[in-house]
Amino acid sequence: MTNDISPSLRMVSGRFFRSVLADRVDDVLKSPSPDSAGRHHRPGQAVLYMSPQLEWAMIAVSGYIREDGRPRVVVPLIVGEAHVLDQRDEHACSLLGIDRDLSNAQWRQALMAGREPPSWRNADVARSAGADGIIDRSRMIPGGWHVNLFRWNELGGPSVLVAGKPVLIQLSSDGPKWGL
Repeated sequence: MTNDISPSLRMVSGRFFRSVLADRVDDVLKSPSPDSAGRHHRPGQAVLYMSPQLEWAMIAVSGYIREDGRPRVVVPLIVGEAHVLDQRDEHACSLLGIDRDLSNAQWRQALMAGREPPSWRNADVARSAGADGIIDRSRMIPGGWHVNLFRWNELGGPSVLVAGKPVLIQLSSDGPKWGL
C-alpha cells in the first residue's frame, strides 16, 4: 500500500517480501555485514531490501542464485508506515535534485572498477531528506518496484515484523539469468 505524505516522500506500509540466503533466515531483519555494499547502500550502511510481491522478490535475486548457487528463501514481512522517496515519481525526484536514472546504472560494475556506483548518490540524497527508504524501479519487471529501507525497528523509523514462514526459491534449470 502507498499513500502520498509530502511532495517528495510517500508513505508505504503493508505486506512485503525479503529474499535472504537460506542459512541467514534467522537474520532476515538484520542489516548487511559491514563490508557489504549494494545498489542503495555503501559498506556499513543499514538497508533492508524488499519487494511488494513474492515473485518480484524471487526475480530480484535469481541472478545471484545462478551465479553462486547458494539457496535463498523469501520471508514475508509486515512493514509499518515508512516515508520513502519514490523513484517512480519524476516530480518527487526533481524536487530533491535526483536523477532517478542513476539508480538504473550497473552498480556492481562501477564498484569492481573502483568507482562509486551512481545509485549511491540517490540513496544519499534520500537519506539526507529524512526518508526512511527509497522505492527503486525494477530493471527486470515491467511496472515492478522494490522498497529499500534505510532504518527500521528503531525510534522514529518504521516497524518491520516477520509475518510468515520462509519460502524456498526454486529456479528453472533453463531459465534466464534474471528470472524464474
